[in-house]
Amino acid sequence: MDIKGILSAIAPIALFALVAVFVAIFVLVLIYFIYKKRNGKRTLTKGQFFVSFLILGWFVVVMGLTTFSRGAQFEGLFNFRLFSGYVSAWHNWSLIEFQLIIFNMLLFVPLGFLLPLLGKSIRRFMPVLLLSLAVTVGIEVFQLLTRRGIFELDDILHNTIGSIVGYLVVMAILACLERKQVALIPVFKAMAIPLVFTAVFSGALFAYHTKELGNMSIRPAVPQNMKQVKVELSTALPTTAEPVSLYHNDSIHNVDHARELGSLLSETFGLHRQGGMRTESYNRYFHYQNDAGAEYSLIYQLDQGLWSLRQDNCSNPNPPKKTLLEQRARYEKWLRSMGLLPTGAVFSIQDEHYLRWDAGNPTDITKSNADHVSGGILITPSIETDGPCEILYFMNVNNYVKKVDINTPAQAYEEIEKGNFERYTDYKPGDHLTVESYTLTYMYDSKGYYQPVYEFKGTVNGEKWSGHIPAISSN
Repeated sequence: MDIKGILSAIAPIALFALVAVFVAIFVLVLIYFIYKKRNGKRTLTKGQFFVSFLILGWFVVVMGLTTFSRGAQFEGLFNFRLFSGYVSAWHNWSLIEFQLIIFNMLLFVPLGFLLPLLGKSIRRFMPVLLLSLAVTVGIEVFQLLTRRGIFELDDILHNTIGSIVGYLVVMAILACLERKQVALIPVFKAMAIPLVFTAVFSGALFAYHTKELGNMSIRPAVPQNMKQVKVELSTALPTTAEPVSLYHNDSIHNVDHARELGSLLSETFGLHRQGGMRTESYNRYFHYQNDAGAEYSLIYQLDQGLWSLRQDNCSNPNPPKKTLLEQRARYEKWLRSMGLLPTGAVFSIQDEHYLRWDAGNPTDITKSNADHVSGGILITPSIETDGPCEILYFMNVNNYVKKVDINTPAQAYEEIEKGNFERYTDYKPGDHLTVESYTLTYMYDSKGYYQPVYEFKGTVNGEKWSGHIPAISSN
């Protein structure tokens, strides 16, 4: 989920938070009234009541976003590795992951900002730090116990940093108000942390754009601990490797291409865009409507360059073959005019009512010096409307770039032994990994290069397993 999705999720939670806060304030006022009736000496000002109201509202919204908006789908997961989120964001080169790092800090800025306003006794750094730590650790523990999240040190770090930023900002404001002029040292302190993170992200951006190739999402944020795992190799691995071909696909990780595609589909089928683009992981969602009110959705997969256009509640009775062939001529003309149908694509009718085009005869892409086409196109025509019921476009045109040197299978296997491969859950002591075979395949990186990758297959404790290792050592 991107920042836009997060903000849209806040609206219903904020309404619930408002109700919950009013109830909490009522209870607190009642307790305070009873306390004063019993000759309590401490007095709360209206300002302190208002700040308490804001802190409670903030807390309810945070709990809604981080805990109650999720299902109980996490089974006692921990992540004690600091900065693993940065490594993951780098390997995936994911703006969304970078946004979430920033969002986790921004989420706690209000707490650090509001706490010193409760009274002078909380205007010291240490009480704010300890209270912020207690709140974020409490949330992480609650997520763990309710299985609504992962206990992550990165979250605790970023939440605490965000609270410190809020504290430094409010202290700078208070200092300026007290002195009735700009207090340089407090202002510089308030700017220090944002400037550090700006420098870090700018440095990452510069390093990324000076690289020739992109980053590979199959690289793990943290290696597996293989000291507790028995690793067994049951196949021979060559110690030599010849250079292989490298390709590039312009449509991979290209949001502009997704928008252009949406415009082409709109013009062709008379569709009108409804709302903005929605982001979920690597998918981009667009919604459309035609003049008759029919709803369409376009889903574009950035990491694969694949897309689908689907009409809601579309009827497609089995049409006669003559009608299908007429539809074929129509769609082929359109696909060619848009540059979406590669030369040599083979047509067929699937299950008597789908139009299908597949790439031509496959070649050994590791040795080829020509462009490589793979995948296909599947269209479900609509007999009742001008637009199709569905288009599934999984055709990829990979342009040949050059030959590149790669590691040998034996060198790639060493990365398996070191644990340098992606796995959702960590290995446990006593696990038994058997590597039985390997193949050289291809995967897209974050810049659209189609890179050679070793895929190892075998078993873990008797169950099927596979792991991927980039073949280009310099990447």
